[in-house]
Amino acid sequence: MRLDYGRDEILAEHRYERPLVLDGVPCHGGFIDGRYVSPRTLWRAPAIEAWQSRLPAGELVAVLDPITARVPPHFPSVAQTKLLVRYGVTVPLVRILTIIAIIEGFGGEVLRLVRLPPLGERVLDPIDGTALAHLGALFEAHARDEAGHRRMWELARDIALDRPSIPPDLAPNMTPAAAPRLLPEIPGDMEALVLRMVGVLVVEVFAAEAFRWARETLGDAALFRRHDEVRTLIGFIQQDEAPHVGYLATALAELRCRRLGGEGGEPLPGRDLIDRARDTIVGFQAGPRQRANVAFRTQVIERCVADHPRREALLGELRAVG
Repeated sequence: MRLDYGRDEILAEHRYERPLVLDGVPCHGGFIDGRYVSPRTLWRAPAIEAWQSRLPAGELVAVLDPITARVPPHFPSVAQTKLLVRYGVTVPLVRILTIIAIIEGFGGEVLRLVRLPPLGERVLDPIDGTALAHLGALFEAHARDEAGHRRMWELARDIALDRPSIPPDLAPNMTPAAAPRLLPEIPGDMEALVLRMVGVLVVEVFAAEAFRWARETLGDAALFRRHDEVRTLIGFIQQDEAPHVGYLATALAELRCRRLGGEGGEPLPGRDLIDRARDTIVGFQAGPRQRANVAFRTQVIERCVADHPRREALLGELRAVG
């Protein structure tokens, strides 16, 4: 299987028979023989498959399983969100969909801004013919995908909820905070790369639950007139995410089964470093970050129903289905 690709090949598109356009809004990707094909996957998809085929048995699973095992449930749940909509309370749904769009657009951008260290020096075993050797182009493809996803999530929101008003406070500071050193044994530039890749991978895997929630909620024919179009659009986004999880998990698995150079040049097992970074980030996202999200969204819901004529009945039903 072919293992080496140029930047232009990683970014190459299929020859679409027609582009994806909805409500006059051009989106990325397109259709071949009536089937949606994700953007920039002409060579990227087979490349990821080829790189994965070279991994030792079990390495990919070893990276991903501890993440997928700790994906927290979405709050509010599908049932709770539908209940709010039936009572005419749509602001919490609008807020979450808008935040998903913002985070999607930001997720790829943080990778594009990563300064790649000299991997030939930092990784002590060969990396020819690996995802690691193609990270620059893969990060760029990822960033372009997510820019398109921001537009698609905003479109899904606007179609489902008939262009709702957007709360004015949804402009968070998305500059990554300075993080404490988790892997002080390796040079700072290599640590920054590992932590950023692991962080984005965890967000991508956890986001699958949010996407499932959104698709099931907005796909309800009793609540949303254009449910089928929105459900289909979110399905296209879900399909687009597969290469992101694929290449990030592959590159981290490649690091996991190689030796990394320590601060003094001494060899260190990648397995210990990757697993520690993953478990720390997963623990934070599934623990403190999740609790903070639930607490904040609970406050939003309580504010939104404060003046509702059936407030007590609504809150009681929310607790019952929760």
